[in-house]
Amino acid sequence: MEEPLLFIPTPPFYYIELDKEETQQFFEESTSVYEISRSEKLNSVIAKQLYYFCQPIRKKSGRVLVLKLRNNEKVIGVIEAFDGDQVKMKVNENVEIIDVTDIVSISTKY
Repeated sequence: MEEPLLFIPTPPFYYIELDKEETQQFFEESTSVYEISRSEKLNSVIAKQLYYFCQPIRKKSGRVLVLKLRNNEKVIGVIEAFDGDQVKMKVNENVEIIDVTDIVSISTKY
């Protein structure tokens, strides 16, 4: 039986001397708990519909949509952008910003 060329009986380790600083900093620890609550949650069906109509291929078609809002108002126009919280709709020549939580339903007929 031949002996190995190099035999290390223990795992290698190194000593590195660190410069010690005598300054100790104490930070205040916050025990406050913050809860972010949305009183009105986004309807998942409305969100899926808005995402569907905001896709570039559907935006090119210029499909006119009717958004029914909580205050029984109807907004008729084309969706320009949807960022998750707000919808930008082109109504006639104006751009209106609508809060998504205010939308009750979306339809294509008016």
